Amino acid sequence: MTPIRSASSSVEPIRVQTRFERFPASIKGAFVMAGADGNPHAVKIERAEVVRVPDGPSKPVPVEERAMDVAPARDLFVPFEVGVTDLEPGWYRLVSAVRVDAAEVWDFQSRPFTIPWPRNDVRRGSYPVDRTITVDRVSFLVERVELGSDASVVVWRKKSQKASEAGQESEGEAIVLADGAELPLVPVVPGTRAFEPRLPGERRTVSYPVPRQARRLEVVVQLGSGSRSQPVPVLLL
Repeated sequence: MTPIRSASSSVEPIRVQTRFERFPASIKGAFVMAGADGNPHAVKIERAEVVRVPDGPSKPVPVEERAMDVAPARDLFVPFEVGVTDLEPGWYRLVSAVRVDAAEVWDFQSRPFTIPWPRNDVRRGSYPVDRTITVDRVSFLVERVELGSDASVVVWRKKSQKASEAGQESEGEAIVLADGAELPLVPVVPGTRAFEPRLPGERRTVSYPVPRQARRLEVVVQLGSGSRSQPVPVLLL
């Protein structure tokens, strides 16, 4: 796992993999560390937390605070356990900040995972949209919205664009609005089915699940430039 921040250097001195299992009341696992540049290092975990993504509250993870030595070819396991019964439903990561050789601090993060929503609190089902919308003269087809227990997925694609705009930025996201409020986007989880296109050209934007009490659902396409489409309504059956 690569660091998400370094104090000043771009050369990664260590690697940290966050291995864990979810249990009903806790998360148990280990930070697995080793040298990544061929050299041994002295390390100390300065901070470990469970952090809600894309933003929100965090909770400290108890870990050993002593300095430890890591070698290039040998894994060092630092076990941890943290209770999660007090966390609100949502998507989270385990993040750690490791000081290397009493100098720079490097941050690492796990794959995202969920604290589940109660089944009766979220809407489920697949809702067709089949509407074309245009942003900055680029056309997109919003095909459907798939609502699940831990995420809502907008399936969409670029439909066409004028030849004169062929070089224009058209990357972006399809944002879900529930009763006018944007649902937070979920970070991409490689290898997870919800994020993987099924057909050529298909795009899939994953957000938090839709609350069951929501009465109005809409989709807005926002480009990387910040330009946004008009909301497209989704008929809730």
